[in-house]
Amino acid sequence: MRDKVDEILADRQDEYGDAITNFIMIGRVWGALLQIDDIAPEQVALMMDALKTVRIFSNPLHVDSWNDKLGYIQLAREIVL
Repeated sequence: MRDKVDEILADRQDEYGDAITNFIMIGRVWGALLQIDDIAPEQVALMMDALKTVRIFSNPLHVDSWNDKLGYIQLAREIVL
């Protein structure tokens, strides 16, 4: 499973660039839209994880959502630790 998550994270990096940089940009935009301070990158990762949780409730058999959820948790952990 970990190999699959690492593969997904590598594919996403190729597609979107560095995850931390991407989460910083998302946090700035979300903060601006909500008229609050920037949202920290690890919080962005956790919020994306929450989004995947909601999607899994709608379709628990969709494997990509489970893999994405694992990836977001892994990235949040890496950012914090």
